Amino acid sequence: PDQAHRKPGQAPAGQSGDHDGSFSLGEPIMDVRLIDLPATRVAYLRKIGPYGPAIGDFWRGVVRPWMLSHGLDNAECFGVGHDDPAITAPAKCRYDACVEVPEGFQPSGQALVTTLPGGRYAAATFNAPPARIADAWMTLCREWLPGSGLQCDERPLFERFRLADQDPASGRFVCELCVPVRAL
Repeated sequence: PDQAHRKPGQAPAGQSGDHDGSFSLGEPIMDVRLIDLPATRVAYLRKIGPYGPAIGDFWRGVVRPWMLSHGLDNAECFGVGHDDPAITAPAKCRYDACVEVPEGFQPSGQALVTTLPGGRYAAATFNAPPARIADAWMTLCREWLPGSGLQCDERPLFERFRLADQDPASGRFVCELCVPVRAL
């Protein structure tokens, strides 16, 4: 009962998800679940510049070492892209690499602390090469969402994952794409 399904035939050919909920080009349906998430206290490091491969480099070269130095290597992570690169110049796009932290955590360096708001989210599993994530976001937000009976609200959209669940050898990135939603 807590599933929001796409109407058959609405997805463009070559985009959507497969039976286990993961995004995959060439399948007819994007499997989207409605989930309730608690507010989450996070430390974050901000990257300003184009999205794409530079985000992975930022996680590997800056965020992961920071996480390890603070004993957060198994913490839940969130990637928050604040800007639509179709509107904002790529050089000005803001991305926050967020890591869940306990109450009382004191960040160091350029890290800041904030709270990601809780509430109802439409969530779709992404399990594909990172180069396909922009297509997955487009499918979720511009294809699935308009036919869902829901609308995006003012809370941030994000990717939710654990670094420990990633397998760099496979070349795939596994996460949940989370869109904050409310009734129309």
